Amino acid sequence: QDQVESSGINAEYGGSYHNSTGNEAVTPVILIPGICGSQIDGWYVKSSAPHYYCSKDSKGWTLLWLCLDCMVPPSLSCWVDTFKLDIADVRNVRNREGVQTKVNDFGYTDGIGYLDEHGFVVQFEKLIVGLEKLPGYQRGISIRGAPYDFRYTPNTEVGKQYMIRLKYLVEETYELNGNSPVMLIAHSMGNPYTVNFLTTMPQSWKDKYIKGYVSLAGVFGGASKAIRALVSGETEGMPQIIVDPLTMREFERTAPSIYWLMPPAYLWGNTTLLRANNRNYTAYEYDKLMEDTKISKGSELYALAKEAPLFNANIGVDVYCIHGKDQPTPLAFDYKEDKFPDSQPDTLTGDGDGTVNIRSLELCKQFKRLRDYKTVTGFLATHLEILQRQDVIQYIGDLVTGGKQLEKLTDQTELVF
Repeated sequence: QDQVESSGINAEYGGSYHNSTGNEAVTPVILIPGICGSQIDGWYVKSSAPHYYCSKDSKGWTLLWLCLDCMVPPSLSCWVDTFKLDIADVRNVRNREGVQTKVNDFGYTDGIGYLDEHGFVVQFEKLIVGLEKLPGYQRGISIRGAPYDFRYTPNTEVGKQYMIRLKYLVEETYELNGNSPVMLIAHSMGNPYTVNFLTTMPQSWKDKYIKGYVSLAGVFGGASKAIRALVSGETEGMPQIIVDPLTMREFERTAPSIYWLMPPAYLWGNTTLLRANNRNYTAYEYDKLMEDTKISKGSELYALAKEAPLFNANIGVDVYCIHGKDQPTPLAFDYKEDKFPDSQPDTLTGDGDGTVNIRSLELCKQFKRLRDYKTVTGFLATHLEILQRQDVIQYIGDLVTGGKQLEKLTDQTELVF
């Protein structure tokens, strides 16, 4: 078995059962992270490795994402060899032979608070701490995490199993908190994951178990950065002087989620997204781009990824949307003729949150049951920084508790830090 999950919610699907009777008077929250937002553990015994100094036997579970020590030369190529997926059968993408993986701390918060074992790379921790200050809120009971293996899309086998686990987690959290409906809070790619989850659930189930859904920096219409990741590699914010993007590319080209986040043609139309060798590539020409950059199985992986929608306006729950704007955001890429695709391009930027383009973020305005829409600018307004903003944390806290600050913010166009 190449995808392993810990026991918990029930014997089959895992999770984090808690013996406490929980709380009766709070709206519990479940935090759903974005791409690269979940810790992933691995256990591997491989028959081969790319270099003599690469370990072929982890001798037990070890943190693969985010392993900071693994990101630097010469360790990076060893890590990529373990973390990349087997795409021989695009309908059954899986870990390579000899590798098992599992997300860390499903149902609790350690796997999404920080991404590394040293606590250097913060994710949801500041929001979690903010919620803990509210009366009755406790980690593992009324504040829960739903990490997932971000390499996969919701329509892969691993993604489908996650959806089942998420359903059980919502139901358990409801019961632990005196039958109080749950507020889902998603960030980045966690938003299209949430959309897919809610789309598949019956309305009667949502009416009973879901209080609402907070979208933070939702990538509902793709992001141009996904194209660069596939063509010449993306280092996920880590400095390229240390982390080699071309080495990272070997992993990224095997991850269905990267293809899923490519800007869709129905939203981007004939916008030029990449220029190379005197040719312009739009979202209508991804097959040609895959061919020209020799991305193995690229067109097949993209076709499979497209089967899972990034956005659906009618998900049957109340939605509260917050995202950043006015941040220089990669929009299109210009490659030098003699260095395509094995070099980094010149980048044309546009509006967005530094990672996700504005037209993708603003799709959240189209939710049928949109109850509030906020944008943030200035300090701490980028894609990841939005999770650290005190005013956003205050807004969420007041949303789940009915605090007075919510009423004050509702009439504002923007939150101001």
